Amino acid sequence: MTDTEDKKPLEEMTFEEKTYAYARAWAQMSRRDFLKTSAAMGGVAAFAGLGIPRAHAAKPGGTLRIARGQESDTLDPQKTTLLVAHEIAWQIYDSLIYLDEAGTVYPGLATSWEFSNEGKTVTFKLREGVNFHDGSPFNAEVVRWTVERHRAEATASPTSWMLGPIEGTEVIDDMTIAYHYTDPFVPLWVGLGYSYCAPISKAGVEAHGDAFGRNPIGTGPFKFERWDPDQGISLVRNEEHNWATPWYSNEGKAYLDRVEYVVIPEDATRLASLLSGDVDCISGTEAVPVDKLRQIEATEGYKIYSRPAVGVFFAMFNHKMAPMDDPRVRKALNYAVNRDKIIALVLDGQGQPAFSPVASSYAQYNEETETYGFRHDLEKAKALMAEAGLADGFTMSYLNIESPIFRRVAEVIQEDLSQINVSMEIQSYPVAEWFALGGQGKFHTTFFYYTYSDPDLIYPMMLTGAGLNWTFSENAEMDVLIEAQRIEFDAEKRAEQIRKIQEMAVKDAYWLYLYEGTYVAAMKEEVQGLELNLVGFHHLQDVWLDV
Repeated sequence: MTDTEDKKPLEEMTFEEKTYAYARAWAQMSRRDFLKTSAAMGGVAAFAGLGIPRAHAAKPGGTLRIARGQESDTLDPQKTTLLVAHEIAWQIYDSLIYLDEAGTVYPGLATSWEFSNEGKTVTFKLREGVNFHDGSPFNAEVVRWTVERHRAEATASPTSWMLGPIEGTEVIDDMTIAYHYTDPFVPLWVGLGYSYCAPISKAGVEAHGDAFGRNPIGTGPFKFERWDPDQGISLVRNEEHNWATPWYSNEGKAYLDRVEYVVIPEDATRLASLLSGDVDCISGTEAVPVDKLRQIEATEGYKIYSRPAVGVFFAMFNHKMAPMDDPRVRKALNYAVNRDKIIALVLDGQGQPAFSPVASSYAQYNEETETYGFRHDLEKAKALMAEAGLADGFTMSYLNIESPIFRRVAEVIQEDLSQINVSMEIQSYPVAEWFALGGQGKFHTTFFYYTYSDPDLIYPMMLTGAGLNWTFSENAEMDVLIEAQRIEFDAEKRAEQIRKIQEMAVKDAYWLYLYEGTYVAAMKEEVQGLELNLVGFHHLQDVWLDV
């Protein structure tokens, strides 16, 4: 798309031009706010590691050992929404397309596409000569089957919403498939660029059944080798993958021979493993202890890569469980929690307070929430508790992810709430168990966080009855706005819809808003090409060892 096309009036654009214009506008505006966020965080977390010089040409070969803090739940991309799963699935599966931070859409397993039917049909030409890791061919029929499995009620996928208002697919010929939508979908390119929506091996699912998540089969640059419970996951280079999307720097085979992901739950042990040389890198969801960034950076032979996270850390109030059904109580808890203390004591300054369900790096962020949102005010908290008839407090349950950093966050919240006579019982579980429990509605409050490339994430988390709406809230007015923003191509109109949703969610204290954090990877100097993308993932396709 040319700059001239980008400046056309909206009513003169084709649907395809609108999708590109949206992607570009999002990227430009979010980058502006993203840089503002980075400056606000300060310290070593402000893009440390960007532009790491490469003294030599990339070298093929070698094994990279990556330490992570949490175990994946499954590597079936349609049966998880967890980042600790996706960060590995990304290496195993190829997406149809790839969307970069400038809003450019790159070919992947789809080499080209055309729009028709007033933007409600997109027809993809697929890449020839590609096989899945099990030898089965990649073609239009397997893409059709993948989409239908993703949408099927029996799959119960927590990420099918990423497909948008899709009506179905149509195989045109062996290497051509059409996606038919009921309405033009604004963040079309976002979901299609995630591994959650990537084509998977039909033969592999048929062979492994429910165990496919432990035997994942994609077309990607790395093949799954083994998964040892509580130990880790091993991948090997896919020797047949002699192409890559131009979204990557390396458009040929991956450099590394193999990669071993090692699970080390405790921060101190994980860091010691890096500094002793037992592992080459720490990367992944909350894997690097942010209070140790300065220590790592000051240690000879090691480096870090970090950037502000595009997402929010918060806790969902269960609106169906008393007294969380009373907005005065939800507001009181928000006023009682000192976010600045969490950022200072737990994050070592590497974060900023969250005021809204939509991250501040999004172009559609409602800055007004910082005016009427929740800042620490113990007197307001006490007054609201008294107004709700709960001056003497109550006992509440808090479902937490078992992780050193999340444990410390929960303990600060627990201490703060004790100041208004609220006793918080922390119940921590490994991330897979946490996810299974979250939607059951058995807890007063559930810790949560997200990272995603578009504010459409409010759809699964806030729409009445949606799979990730663990507040169990029901708001017909908000539902209308949530549905409308998915198909509104006027950028300002969509922004107003999303800002209104934020206003409603903050003024009614839907969540306990906590902080916006940081993505970090720490590694030996010889690890080259490892950077983190907009949602915090590394890409093994570009990584090599300078040894």
